[in-house]
Amino acid sequence: MNAMLTDDRIESMRSTVMNAVDGDIKRRGTRTRRAVGLAAASVLVVGFGTIGVKTLSDSQNIATSGSDSSSSAGDSKVIEGGGDSSGASAPEAYANEDAGRNSVTDEAASDGASQLDADREVIVTGSVSVTVSDPRGSAQKVSAYVDSIGGRVDSRSESSDDKYEAAYLEVRVPSNKVTATIAKLKTYGSVTNVSLQNQDVTSQAQDLDARIDALKLSIKRLQKIMADATTSNELIKAEGALTQRQEQLESLSAQRASIADQVQLSTLSIELSEKAKADSVSPGGFKGGVIDGWNALVSTLNNIVEFLGIMLPWAAIAVVLYGAYRLIAPRREWN
Repeated sequence: MNAMLTDDRIESMRSTVMNAVDGDIKRRGTRTRRAVGLAAASVLVVGFGTIGVKTLSDSQNIATSGSDSSSSAGDSKVIEGGGDSSGASAPEAYANEDAGRNSVTDEAASDGASQLDADREVIVTGSVSVTVSDPRGSAQKVSAYVDSIGGRVDSRSESSDDKYEAAYLEVRVPSNKVTATIAKLKTYGSVTNVSLQNQDVTSQAQDLDARIDALKLSIKRLQKIMADATTSNELIKAEGALTQRQEQLESLSAQRASIADQVQLSTLSIELSEKAKADSVSPGGFKGGVIDGWNALVSTLNNIVEFLGIMLPWAAIAVVLYGAYRLIAPRREWN
């Protein structure tokens, strides 16, 4: 049965066909967009993965090169089996490297301690007693030796009598020559006494140095103030302050110089004495013995006579008293 195609029916058919075509076009567009999105995502994933791998590889290379550069050229060359060209294993090489570092550290610490010792300022004083055969001659030798090592003799005295002779010296010797000086004294005789005292004045010297530097800076500032002064009042005040600072600087400089002199030259009091002589006995033989015996007898008799002379007055008094007693006693009996 053939239906008649009217305008409405034709329009309805056209709309249906166009809607179907539009739907098909939309479905194809969606699939295309999805495919394009998947492809783009795949490209991004692959790109980022490549960049990450490259970055990781570069980091490993940098770490490897840094580790290699920290070891020495001779010790870092490793052969198959874990050994190096010298035949030592890798742990041994590392141990040797650590030992070397520790040795360098110890040497640095030793150098630091030596530097600290060198910076210390110590005043050394002492006394030495020496028994010699010729004190005067030895004193002359000591003086000559002290002069030869750059020291000086501050005082020297000598004394002697029939039984004893001695010489006394107070010398200043370089602080690094104290031991050598004592050793030299041993060549002149027998050293019987050595006494040394050390006084560390490092802190005192450093304090004086700091105060001196501060005063010098203050003096420079005051001199500048005087140069820039515009009134006589300012000039007078600056001059007064400058005079005071200069007096303080001179006093501190004198103290510092005294300390430096005592540190540089140590003070030693040296006593050079002769061994005491024994009492001498003149040989007399038989004649000397007779003389000594006679002298002893005479001395004894003199002592006895002296004793009798002392007792004689007392004996006379005793006789008188006894006689008086004998006279009085019979009369009492008669009565």
